[in-house]
Amino acid sequence: MTSARIPGRWVVVVSLLALATILYLRLIPFSFVWPGHVPFDRITWQPLNLRDAPLNVLLFVPFGFGISGVLARRGRRSGIGSRALLGGLALSVMLETTQMFIPERVPSLADVMANGIGALLGYGFYRAWEMGFGRALDRYATRRNLLLGLAVYALGAGLLTAYLYRSVHLSNWDASFPLVVGNEAVGKRQWSGRVERLELAVGRLDNPQYVARYDFMGEGPFADAGGGPTPSLDWRDGPATPQTGAGVQVGPGEWLATDVPFSDFITAARGFNSFTIRATVASDDPQQRGPARIVSVSADAERRNVTIGQEKDALIIRLRTPTGGENGQKPEILLPGVFGDGRPRQLVITYDAPMLQVSVDDDEYTLSLAPGAAFFPGFQTANRWPVTLGDNPRRYDWAYWAIVIGLGVLLFGGLAAAKRLTGANQA
Repeated sequence: MTSARIPGRWVVVVSLLALATILYLRLIPFSFVWPGHVPFDRITWQPLNLRDAPLNVLLFVPFGFGISGVLARRGRRSGIGSRALLGGLALSVMLETTQMFIPERVPSLADVMANGIGALLGYGFYRAWEMGFGRALDRYATRRNLLLGLAVYALGAGLLTAYLYRSVHLSNWDASFPLVVGNEAVGKRQWSGRVERLELAVGRLDNPQYVARYDFMGEGPFADAGGGPTPSLDWRDGPATPQTGAGVQVGPGEWLATDVPFSDFITAARGFNSFTIRATVASDDPQQRGPARIVSVSADAERRNVTIGQEKDALIIRLRTPTGGENGQKPEILLPGVFGDGRPRQLVITYDAPMLQVSVDDDEYTLSLAPGAAFFPGFQTANRWPVTLGDNPRRYDWAYWAIVIGLGVLLFGGLAAAKRLTGANQA
């Protein structure tokens, strides 16, 4: 029987380097602030983004490996794994507590769990090194353990997928935002064009839970054409242009907004995780950018529930979800060629989580926002992830499942193949 390897002093170096790396990466920019109390309210349950979870696991793997080697050098032969796990968890708790006093950092209990998993994986790698990888495979990569690991992996993938579906609900919609036509509520994102009608609805088409219709007849303010208690749209600036014919002309110095929050629509949409917006609009300029806001339920240029806008000739849709963020830019939906010629366009935007449907005149487009389109933004460092509507509404879902299934096959198939290979070599 081959004896276990005895680690040298290099494991101490590994431990110290791992600890220094962890302290640096978790505490930069070292701008500590005492707010006068312990800010427990800053602690979150979720990671800042999906990218943080695997990175926090990997960050603690060298620490778990090194501390396991240090314990073995000190004569420990049992309980090394539990001590490495407890050490990783204790270090992580101290770091997350310290992050409460760094305004740029977001302390999270999910980070503590990921760090603990990383430390435990580090112990596993140490055990494999200590025993020799061939012996470790022969002892641990049994059919039972591989099937158990595959079951745990499948469970984790299922929980992740369920989380991704929930992350495209409208649960974080803010009921204090007004309805705005032709700009943001604070200005600065004007759109020049004509809006002939506008309808916002929630619920089934034959029996909607909420409907607001604006026909824009007369001089304004414009009340709900259905006679409901929906807030009226009134001029914020202007009108500077004489309003004649069907609809309203908006542009520089002339745009509309409700005086009070558009809360009934927001609350209904948040409860159903769905809504429909219908509008007939014509752009005055195919080069408008910003994107220029056509219809928006938002507070300012960086906080919204939903926005329909124009970026040159493209239709832009921003939708606030836990994944999409407060500005609704992950993803930001683009449909090119809509505003190229100034013709009136009949727009119908329907969201029924996770499916987004966009109709422009007689052309229809669909995009699934989960699980794939909710997964990939978590690995983006940019604040904006543009996605162009195309022919395949589930292309990001297929890519997501290819990664999930491919990773499982690579991991467990690789372990089984490696065990067979080492067994053949030993024979």
